[in-house]
Amino acid sequence: MVNTLKKWVLSNALLTRMAIFFRRIHLKRKRKITFQKGAFIGFSVDCGGRNGFGKNSSIVSSRIGYASYIAEGAKIAKTTIGKYCSIGPNVNCIFGKHPSGTFVSTHPSFFALKTPVGFTYADQQYFEEFAQPHEGTYSITIGNDVWIGANVSLMDGIKIGDGAIVAANALVTKDVEPYTIVGGVPAKVIKKRFTDDQIAFLLQLKWWEKEKEWIQKNAGHFRNIENFVEQLKGLG
Repeated sequence: MVNTLKKWVLSNALLTRMAIFFRRIHLKRKRKITFQKGAFIGFSVDCGGRNGFGKNSSIVSSRIGYASYIAEGAKIAKTTIGKYCSIGPNVNCIFGKHPSGTFVSTHPSFFALKTPVGFTYADQQYFEEFAQPHEGTYSITIGNDVWIGANVSLMDGIKIGDGAIVAANALVTKDVEPYTIVGGVPAKVIKKRFTDDQIAFLLQLKWWEKEKEWIQKNAGHFRNIENFVEQLKGLG
């Protein structure tokens, strides 16, 4: 019944605009979410609260954790984003791939049953164009406390670990380990942010899962990793 009503609303342009308008009001009031001009949030997006959406940004069929924000012009789809993430301007998700090895042609009519041109020479699916979802319908996973720089492209199927940083203009084609800085086309490891012991401590602590009061109380320790570990070790 709910899905039928949703489809009916979306099939009518006026009703769709009204639904979007009232949903924005609801998200602003109940989830304390901020929208800049032209920001679009799809009906299937799950917002954790205190999120920010920059000018002309778009997020559809995704989940965004508490306090994470998406900057101007970013286009996010089929992605789960953790808490306290910073998604830079013009970040883009890329879905689908073409064969680049043994296949003579990269055109989908030679390997896919469904094609953009309306015909195919293939009698079955010979090449997997899209990654399998990691969870539900989400095929891109971004951990917690991740910073993704401007103009980054994320390939379908990748996972970015907690605390990672992706440098501006990078093309992420492979998974990124927690607390690792990557950059380039394709993205490669530049360095680890902290020592192995410090990373292990952070991954065990999972500070982003703490209550806001705990984070606020200990916010002063966040400015230096050595002080952070020294002050919080054993406290949990």
